[in-house]
Amino acid sequence: MKKPRRAAEQNRVKAPTPNVVLWRPRIVLASRLEAPTRRQPVTLAGQAAHPGAGEPRFVGSIFSLADAGATLAARAADARARAIEADSARERVSATMAAYRLEASFDEALTGAYRRVSALMEERGLA
Repeated sequence: MKKPRRAAEQNRVKAPTPNVVLWRPRIVLASRLEAPTRRQPVTLAGQAAHPGAGEPRFVGSIFSLADAGATLAARAADARARAIEADSARERVSATMAAYRLEASFDEALTGAYRRVSALMEERGLA
């Protein structure tokens, strides 16, 4: 027959501890429900803001500048040739003034094209 164990011996034996501890979540309920705020509707950008939209305008500005430059340069060269071949001082001064006016109009065309290209670049965020 077995002898009954004493209380002191029973306290020495430890209960096995598990190696895995299970997660016991606490469920928390909201005290009140709030409706989500409405967001502003998203507006898509126009055709001018798309990546390929500015290219025709850039090219058009460059071609218009090239056309204006070629036309004005040819007319200024003709005016200079008239100034050289002029018989009187009055014709020479008149042809020289015409050449200066043509060069000034080319400068204005160049400045206008630069402004247009700069504005297009600012629209794109490149400047």
